[in-house]
Amino acid sequence: MTNTLRSEKSARFNWELLAYLSVWVAAFVIRMVYLLQVRRAPASALLVGDALTYDAWAGRIANGDWLGEGVFYQTPLYPYFLGALYSLLGGKDLLAVRLVQIVLGATSCVLLARAGRSFFNRITAGLLAGFLLAVYPTAIFFDCSIQKSVLDLFFVCALLAVLGKSLERAQKRWWLAAGLVLGFLALTRENALIFLPIVLVWLLVAWRGELWRIRLEWAGLVLLGLAAVLVPVGCRNLLVGGEFHLTTAQFGPNFYMGNGRAATGFYEPLREGRGSAIFERDDATTLAEEATGRKLTPSEVSNYWAVKALDEIRADVSRWLRLVFKKWLLVWNISEVGDSDDQYTYGDWSPLLRVLNGLLHFGTLCPLAAFGICLTWNRRKDVWPLYAAILVYAGSVALFYVFSRYRFPLVPMLILFAGAALTSLRNALREARWGALWAGVATAVAAAAICNHAMMPEALIRADTHNNFGNAFLVQGEFQHAIGQYEQALRLNPNDPSVPVNMANALLHADRLEESIGYYEQALRIDPDDAYAHYNLGVALVNLGRPGQAIGHFEQAVRIKHDYAEAHVILGSVLFDQGKVSEAIRHWEQALQIKPEFAEAHYNLANAFLRAGRFEEAIEHYKQALQIKPEFAEAHCNLAIALEQMGRVQDALENYEQAVLLRPDLVEVRKRLDMLRAGLARQQGDQSKVDHTRR
Repeated sequence: MTNTLRSEKSARFNWELLAYLSVWVAAFVIRMVYLLQVRRAPASALLVGDALTYDAWAGRIANGDWLGEGVFYQTPLYPYFLGALYSLLGGKDLLAVRLVQIVLGATSCVLLARAGRSFFNRITAGLLAGFLLAVYPTAIFFDCSIQKSVLDLFFVCALLAVLGKSLERAQKRWWLAAGLVLGFLALTRENALIFLPIVLVWLLVAWRGELWRIRLEWAGLVLLGLAAVLVPVGCRNLLVGGEFHLTTAQFGPNFYMGNGRAATGFYEPLREGRGSAIFERDDATTLAEEATGRKLTPSEVSNYWAVKALDEIRADVSRWLRLVFKKWLLVWNISEVGDSDDQYTYGDWSPLLRVLNGLLHFGTLCPLAAFGICLTWNRRKDVWPLYAAILVYAGSVALFYVFSRYRFPLVPMLILFAGAALTSLRNALREARWGALWAGVATAVAAAAICNHAMMPEALIRADTHNNFGNAFLVQGEFQHAIGQYEQALRLNPNDPSVPVNMANALLHADRLEESIGYYEQALRIDPDDAYAHYNLGVALVNLGRPGQAIGHFEQAVRIKHDYAEAHVILGSVLFDQGKVSEAIRHWEQALQIKPEFAEAHYNLANAFLRAGRFEEAIEHYKQALQIKPEFAEAHCNLAIALEQMGRVQDALENYEQAVLLRPDLVEVRKRLDMLRAGLARQQGDQSKVDHTRR
């Protein structure tokens, strides 16, 4: 009898193992097909948005800079994961990185399948959940992107699998593992720490049959696992950045962007036109320090923005409540809002993703999950932590602003209920549980009605992606590719003023100046108060030899944006060329009041003083320009001229030499240098003769 039981158990184990293996293989093959399809896309090798930041960070890590500088502003686990891969691979190999991520994504599907088996006590529920995740288009897209979402998914599924195992058998090792996994998840997604109280309450309440001492010991193991991961990060932040932070120091700026007076529910940068991760820390710090008038620590910067957000919330509570309600709906909406690229655009290059985008999306997942919650209500005592985790995590996303990848950790939890819905339906029909069935249908219909009205049209999401691709091509100097991407963005969203500005910038770089004028004018028709469009149009007009028209646009730029130092500088230059020296000086001085460390403003001001014969003032400003920008060859040259006029020939000689060293192509400067050296040599020779005669 014992041998028979062992044989049955072994057969069941082997069957389950094969079933999980089939989930893994299916997920792996589907992701490989997608990857092969998108490799022919013109933007497949581009890194945009956060991916660009992660790649640069990973490169520094791979080159040996493991500690980095300052308190972490972005969660560090993915850049370190990427840096470790770069080190192992001997350099950056994005295809190999994506293959590793595909392996992780396929493993996530198996972990979710195991969690489903534990929570719903049915292997079929788990397998369906695993297969659903294997074909879920957003998961496929993120698993092949240079984004931390692949780790979000892996650690959420691992946490669910570990908690599911503890539900089957509450052993110490599972609680320790839960703490460790939660710690790693917090290093990719900070708000995942909100799962901690849910886990602690669950183990204290659900195992009430156990002694308090045992339950407290389990809770201690969860906290120990969490601390084992996060405390070293906190110590690193203290050592390198001077402050102890378990994860990052960006709560305040993110909270303000999601709740401040200008918040929309989507990402809005602190400074207009600087919606990139490379600017976020600097802008948050600079603006906070300008407002307070002193240097601030990372904690003080975060506190400044948090307090500012709370002040603006209190000033108009009704506005904020409407905003939070909008963000709550966005969390559950069908729209997959990308922050740099999106799965709809990649569907243009992948027929597989395009089909799945139309079949299995958030608008089908949410109703199916709602149906599953109703059909599995009889297991609520076991699965209530899933309800709590879904609601609390969704609330934490709505507290800030909504991106597809921010809400993505909800997907595996919802898929668990979707898988349970499909397996429970037959039993509910067989057992005639009509109340649960009708409640499930009504809830699913309501969820479908709420979720499937797109709050951001797909065309606008795709337009943003093409705009980002265009910006990336522009930075790489591939102007024709950039122009093609901007054309697609304009076709999808002709009302975004930033796109015609970017198109005009690309045309400007491609020496198609006349064409660029029309796009700048188009941007200004959409938004007449776009200071950057006025500035760039002015630059194009100057390059076309129409400075008179350019002046009006530069004046508009500084009128709209009073702290636009660059516009003041170029406006001063155009006025100076027209002989309006006093007006030019006034604009350069204004630029320096706004931005004292502006080398070009010092240089232009020095040139004006040099022409006016005010040599001492000219020398002072040339020196300040060179202190800011030591490689400024023209400043060295003109400083040498001013010094010559003051009779300081040796100092002039040194600056001419430095100018030629920096710019060997300055032929006239080289000639002047040779003449000055010859003159000094003659003087020294004449002095030598005088000395000889005296002797």
